[in-house]
Amino acid sequence: MSLFNLAVFISGSGSNLQAVIDATENGTIPNAKVALVISSREGVYGLERAEKHGINSMVIDRQNSERILKVLEDHTINGIILAGYLSMLPPDVVQAYSGKIINIHPALLPKFGGKGFYGIRVHQAVLESGDKHTGATVHVVDLEYDTGPSLIQSIVSVLPDDTAEALQKRVLVEEHKILVLAAKALVENRIDEMVKNPIILG
Repeated sequence: MSLFNLAVFISGSGSNLQAVIDATENGTIPNAKVALVISSREGVYGLERAEKHGINSMVIDRQNSERILKVLEDHTINGIILAGYLSMLPPDVVQAYSGKIINIHPALLPKFGGKGFYGIRVHQAVLESGDKHTGATVHVVDLEYDTGPSLIQSIVSVLPDDTAEALQKRVLVEEHKILVLAAKALVENRIDEMVKNPIILG
């Protein structure tokens, strides 16, 4: 049985990338491997993570759809994971891999999603809103920011003395968990099933 080749797109430290790599290597996500890591930025720690695991990695400008598609084809990529990728994929890339691209977002979409909502900004916005709960969402990628169908969410309580940094750390733990679950569904061709019956944890 041939392995399902995953490409993971990053822009930073790559902790979610690491969660996916670990899950493919320890068998939590069977019959799959991270075959390629693409970063939108030079010098990020996620590229070092890829190197440590012998995974091909490269930096490609987010607008260079022709090169992105060529590299994905060269690595026989079956599915794509956006793991802290701070750019929108070009439309032709989304269309070429329609239904086979998932993204992790550090909030309970549709709240606190869209352009400009990323990283610590999301958690600060949650605190300023007064919401008592936040969390993380994995969703299917479409042609807009954070609007594709939700696959799985994990709910995290907002504590009275929370800072954005403290909240970010707790949400990140949940991101790792649900991204692995969604990646497993991607590999097992169960995305359509999850769209019809999204999972909510917590």
